[in-house]
Amino acid sequence: MLVYKFGGAAVKDAKTIRLLLPLIAEQKDSPLLIVVSAMGKMTNAFERLLSAYRSNDKEKEAFFDSIKDYHYSILADLFEQNHPIFAKIEVCFSELENELENSAAQAYDFAYDQIVSFGELLSSRILSDYLNENQLLNSWVDVSDLIITNDKYRDAHIDWETTKAKVLHWMNRAFSQVNIVVTQGFIGGTKDGYRTTLGREGSDFSAAILANCLNARQLTVWKDVPGILNANPKEFPQAKNLKHLSYHETVELAFYGASVIHPRTLQPLKMKNIPLFIRSFLQPDLASIIDNQNRFDSEIPTYILKENQILFTISSRDFDFIDAEKLTAILKLFSDFHFHIRLIQNSALNFSLVADENPLQLEELLFQLKTDYSVRYNRNLSMLSIRHSKDNRIAELFGNTEILLEMQSRASQQFVMRSDVLQNKMAEINRLV
Repeated sequence: MLVYKFGGAAVKDAKTIRLLLPLIAEQKDSPLLIVVSAMGKMTNAFERLLSAYRSNDKEKEAFFDSIKDYHYSILADLFEQNHPIFAKIEVCFSELENELENSAAQAYDFAYDQIVSFGELLSSRILSDYLNENQLLNSWVDVSDLIITNDKYRDAHIDWETTKAKVLHWMNRAFSQVNIVVTQGFIGGTKDGYRTTLGREGSDFSAAILANCLNARQLTVWKDVPGILNANPKEFPQAKNLKHLSYHETVELAFYGASVIHPRTLQPLKMKNIPLFIRSFLQPDLASIIDNQNRFDSEIPTYILKENQILFTISSRDFDFIDAEKLTAILKLFSDFHFHIRLIQNSALNFSLVADENPLQLEELLFQLKTDYSVRYNRNLSMLSIRHSKDNRIAELFGNTEILLEMQSRASQQFVMRSDVLQNKMAEINRLV
């Protein structure tokens, strides 16, 4: 059993979808589970669509039509005009429209999961029918029937026992008829039948969950980059391929903000010692392998630049210590309002943390925090994290720079500063790396 996960870049248009045919055909005679993300940047588009309907934006119908036109243009390029897929996709858009009309009266997180999950439902339907059209016979399965979660919408937690039973039941039935099954990433479902999502970029996690439940031989995540690089080539032109990493090191990189692998993806794989291959559908021979071996982890330094960060400094009003109990309550608030924390630093009276921006819920979070604490915050920040640096030259480069927060450990260095300040330093940083 193999599991393939195709990200949004792999299904963003008809041209890239056609590139997937030979990759899938190579495995057509053995069981293959395919997990698909939403097409291109459609998750962002569905988020904007939901906001437009909830605010009754006058452009909401135009947003809806643009998403529909995008998918139908891909259909027109892949299928004959009378193909049954057109009727299936029309049903999906009718269901989406009904959900949107109800969304304003629903809690935001619940509405988000019912709406945004349509991105994966549409992409997987299209890919499944395209494979069938090209003699790669497959079954389409709704993953919300397989991955069962609690009702923490937008960041659902897995009910592992029920999920394993459901996956084995549905997959045994599907694979008794065909060798290829197509399903969705990012999505789960409650026992009551409502769709949930597993957190932003959660499609890799979905694939890992399914690989674990099926005792897969390996999981391959197909992207538009040649494996895992030691930096984003858009920011660091000399980025190098990391050919072999351990589960542990990859989790560390994900925590600091490396966007190649979702932070939770590795745990289900490590439990079963399932290797993860990161491969490019544009250059299939190039790959990075992630497994238990750690002897290669520190060979090449890694550089992770996270933009759109916000620094919070939370202080006690009564000169009282911020103890473990108070820290727990503060961190729960950040979790409840979906702020992904990247860095934490605390003293007796102050607690500072850096998190990804979440402008939709910032005011709600600040209101709750200010009930008990004094709160200061800085926006429009960037964080540069360096793993396994061979020297201290970059830290020295920041000698006269206003660093808002800095942390160093044996293996890592992190610097938080205004985004414009860091961008002005990037040319000098690149000369050092």
